[in-house]
Amino acid sequence: MDTAKALELENSALKQELLESNLEKELHETLINAVDDPLFLINGSGILLKANAAAMERYGFQKGDLFHGTIWERLPPTLAKEWKEEIAKVIRKRSENRFQFDHGQRIKELLIWPAFDAKGRLSAFTLMEKDITRHIRALERHNLFQEEEACTDQQMLHASTLINLGTLVAGMAHEISNPNAFIMTNAPLLERLWTDLLETMDDRLEPAGIQAGGFTYQEIRETIPELLRGINDGASRIDIIVKSLRSFSRPDPYGALVPVCLNAVVKTALLFLNNEIRKSTKHFSTDLDRLLPSVAGIPQRLEQVIINLLLNACQALPRPDRKIILSTRTRENNAILTVTDEGCGIDQESLDRIFEPFFTTKTDIKGTGLGLSITKKIVKEHHGWIEFQSEPGLGTRVTVGFPAMKGE
Repeated sequence: MDTAKALELENSALKQELLESNLEKELHETLINAVDDPLFLINGSGILLKANAAAMERYGFQKGDLFHGTIWERLPPTLAKEWKEEIAKVIRKRSENRFQFDHGQRIKELLIWPAFDAKGRLSAFTLMEKDITRHIRALERHNLFQEEEACTDQQMLHASTLINLGTLVAGMAHEISNPNAFIMTNAPLLERLWTDLLETMDDRLEPAGIQAGGFTYQEIRETIPELLRGINDGASRIDIIVKSLRSFSRPDPYGALVPVCLNAVVKTALLFLNNEIRKSTKHFSTDLDRLLPSVAGIPQRLEQVIINLLLNACQALPRPDRKIILSTRTRENNAILTVTDEGCGIDQESLDRIFEPFFTTKTDIKGTGLGLSITKKIVKEHHGWIEFQSEPGLGTRVTVGFPAMKGE
């Protein structure tokens, strides 16, 4: 082998090694920045060695602060002292530690992991800050429910079930989001690699008449981009569903009212009920007013209203050939939502008691008798109104109205 050929091979190997190194670095950066919670790597003096996007934004770090600025200068003195004490415990135990602390009106948890060098010496610390305010407030409300003498056993059971369900859903969302982050990171990289390799493969493989998996090269060339797009679209849909699950499982009933479009809330609620609706009816349709004004509300609470009403409509249908129609419209400066079903209907005596806690017209295990009671409470919290029109054997129409925000 002559010198020029050897140099060419060596140069090609170096380029490949550089490409793999850059891809690995890009993957690492994307993964840590996909974490919503602030994540730091500091040395024993508190110098910032690495931080994800959430940490940089939360504490006002710039890229130039790496290896220069300390985390301590960004914290209040009392909080910095508390963090240092917890890190000292990690040094003594040589194992991870976690502790809670108050930061303004929020309750946080700091997780600390020690990092060791090749000789087993402690060289740095990884810190992750998590906001656990909603979790703690939920536990406090749960304990308050337990202390209320007026609470019935059924109310206590329902409150506990909702809290546990919220925790379970949040945990499931977290477990799903981690592998999905790998998919969302790797699929675009594969797409770019495929695009970069196409020109070379066209020159070499197409004339050779290569086949793989029963496909010709031309079919492979056309199919792979479609498969990659499908993977990207599927991962994006999973990401939307996971974010909706997190939001729904951790609502803040004491949160500030914000401008909300009921159409957007409807679309989010349908993500949760898509399977239930498909099982219940072959004729589900929506008619959403594109000019619907915004209302002042808490999106997660309004989602619960729509979910409750749609579930009732699904459970009322005797056969899948019956219809459910969900519509929105504007009427007299109000945003109106209507759910109409061709279900079994409700007699007048039951209709008069429809909002009573624990009253249900369902004789099987589907009904708890709390859905509409909770729905009415949420509607009233949003200064709205709700009314039922029903006829046994013909179906039910539920109309909910909310005042439009001023200026809408």
